[in-house]
Amino acid sequence: MRLFGIGDTHLPSTRQKDMHRFGWTDHPLPLQRAWDERVRPEDVVIVAGDISWGTRPHEVLEDLAWLDARPGRKVLVRGNHDYWWGDSASKLRKLLEPYRTLEGFLHNSAVVMGPWVIAGSRLWTAPEAPPMPGGEMGDEPIDLGYVERETRRLAASFDDARKKEAASPTPLVRVVAVHFPPVYANQKATAFSEPIEAFQPKVCVYGHLHAEGISAGFTGERAGVRYVLASCDAARFAPVLLDEV
Repeated sequence: MRLFGIGDTHLPSTRQKDMHRFGWTDHPLPLQRAWDERVRPEDVVIVAGDISWGTRPHEVLEDLAWLDARPGRKVLVRGNHDYWWGDSASKLRKLLEPYRTLEGFLHNSAVVMGPWVIAGSRLWTAPEAPPMPGGEMGDEPIDLGYVERETRRLAASFDDARKKEAASPTPLVRVVAVHFPPVYANQKATAFSEPIEAFQPKVCVYGHLHAEGISAGFTGERAGVRYVLASCDAARFAPVLLDEV
């Protein structure tokens, strides 16, 4: 059984918003081919935010069906462009219910998938972030209110993960899934990196960074945590292997 991550699928929704102007030729076909070839039905795939360009739930149904048709069991994370997600876990659960392989989502909560307990939140741009390219695919401005709120949501997810660990008959491997980078290439500690590293997951996967912004994200091991950037273009439009048991 294997665990994969892919972020920023930016599926078109009924708004038919394509990615050609960003140089993503024929997206999402290259991702579809790589996903279908690489992932088996029993594998788990974390979709690390910016799932769809839809702004309302009814606009994302075809995108959810596209994800459901891909092999693997999926766990979804909210991105900064996922306006369709909303703030109600019960409404989100009802929206995802028809899609049998969309088995979990992170919303102040954690999810157990096989041997893994997956926790996390969307996060936001930390004050320690380096200058980023602007434009529609660039970074969101620093907002300390958002940073504080996402810190609370991350803590709630970790608390839920610990409860699920306590209830599990077997040990679980900790994984953190977020959208924004928790730490950048400058390796300055952030309000997000500190609790993540205290939680001690085996791996932390994130997305959000594109094009020239990819180099701003930290990848590799830090404080015992392996950080993986899996946004579509950073991952060359293929799910990234995170763990295997």
